[in-house]
Amino acid sequence: MNEFTGVSIVTGAVTETDSLRYTVNYILENCDHSDLKEIIIGYPDRVTEECFGVINELVTMKSDVPVHIFLQKRPKLGFLTEAFDMAEGSHVITVDSDMALDLDLIPQMIKCAKKEPDTIFSASRWLGGSEFEGYNKFRKLLNFFSQKFLAVLYSSDLTDFTIPFQIISADLLRKINFEETGFPIFIEMVLKPVRLGCKIKELPTDCHSRKQGKANNSALQIPLYLKTALHIRFMPKEKILKK
Repeated sequence: MNEFTGVSIVTGAVTETDSLRYTVNYILENCDHSDLKEIIIGYPDRVTEECFGVINELVTMKSDVPVHIFLQKRPKLGFLTEAFDMAEGSHVITVDSDMALDLDLIPQMIKCAKKEPDTIFSASRWLGGSEFEGYNKFRKLLNFFSQKFLAVLYSSDLTDFTIPFQIISADLLRKINFEETGFPIFIEMVLKPVRLGCKIKELPTDCHSRKQGKANNSALQIPLYLKTALHIRFMPKEKILKK
């Protein structure tokens, strides 16, 4: 049985400036500080000078919620697993720093986790009332059928398997054997808990086009997502967790 004692907000930055600043300030202004253990920002050695300037600005600002930063050692999105190991909160929320997802969901996630700390609350772009902004029709249709395929493959009633926007137990994250460092790590964060039989509830969220920085995720990633999805579906359950 988990107990909610505070959440660690995890994000990363490479080229983001205004959107990173806005994301952090939004969290500090709209969440109860007693619920926030820390904000963790990972960055690679290729971080832009402008972005690194904002990161240092956030570290030195006056706040009772500490902002921790680190130079990542694992490549690409592998910084997430480094942040999970660092997290001091009982729970973790991963959030993009490009304002592509609805930040209004963060206070709601925290409220839900305080009531049901053993449940994973995951965002879904396919629940009633959600909107896709900046998605062309082909990309949206592709996403829709991908979700349907994964629902059948995993015999699950979830509606969105490819979004890493969730609040989840930090202990669980540290126990999972994450194998990916690229974009497929996003579906690892959903599909491995599904395979483990974790209780997952979805919350509707809008999805926006990235406000700043260059997007690297595209339809070209679909074969990699598919390969990872099939690998996780048929891997022995005992290998999902670290030894």
